[in-house]
Amino acid sequence: MALCVALSVIPAWAAANDNAGLTKNVVILYTSDVHCAIDQGWGYGGICAIKQSLAKDNHVLLVDDGDAIQGEPIGLMTKGEAIIDIMNATGYDIAIPGNHEFDYGMDVFLELAEKAEFPYISCNFNKMGELVFEPYVIREFDGVKIGFVGVTTPMTIRDSTPKNFMDDNGNYIYGFLQDETGEAVYLAVQAAVDGARGEGADYVVVMGHMGEDAEVIPWTYADVISHTSGIDA
Repeated sequence: MALCVALSVIPAWAAANDNAGLTKNVVILYTSDVHCAIDQGWGYGGICAIKQSLAKDNHVLLVDDGDAIQGEPIGLMTKGEAIIDIMNATGYDIAIPGNHEFDYGMDVFLELAEKAEFPYISCNFNKMGELVFEPYVIREFDGVKIGFVGVTTPMTIRDSTPKNFMDDNGNYIYGFLQDETGEAVYLAVQAAVDGARGEGADYVVVMGHMGEDAEVIPWTYADVISHTSGIDA
């Protein structure tokens, strides 16, 4: 998987029209499904250079949409730690867990999340009903607040190693609000969006590692979008 970067922009004129105070555009750079491909595509060095270049004239955030730490030998040999070190050096601001963040085991991933110099967020990843990470974070520029909501596919239970989500007796203690209708995930996303709005977020961006194929219904991107409101990007 090549390491590429894409971007979204919240233009200063849009915020100005809303009586907000952005003096520069807000650029959101995002990567997804990198799978340790550190020397392919732009490479992390290239992404760092892009971020630094854009930061001269814009407010810039760099975020990752999951599946960063597993895939290539550098991830396997270090159980993802080398990738977290590189992401720290690159200057990531926010990340969410994808289905393969858990492949080295729950304890390893939670240790990596602690080592990360950026927050992991997810509104549906939970342990016995309690969220493991914050459901959202808010970043502010020129008084304009942008909320970022994280959501991780419930297919993770199947796509990673099932025992990583169990206790020693084989009982599932970790989950992703998986149900047959998708309603639990929709409600969690909506609650996080509403929470961010309630804290004054002028814009809300959902970072989702969800999928779009038929096999992931009812948790596709389209499913989440069609069952929630208040999301800007």
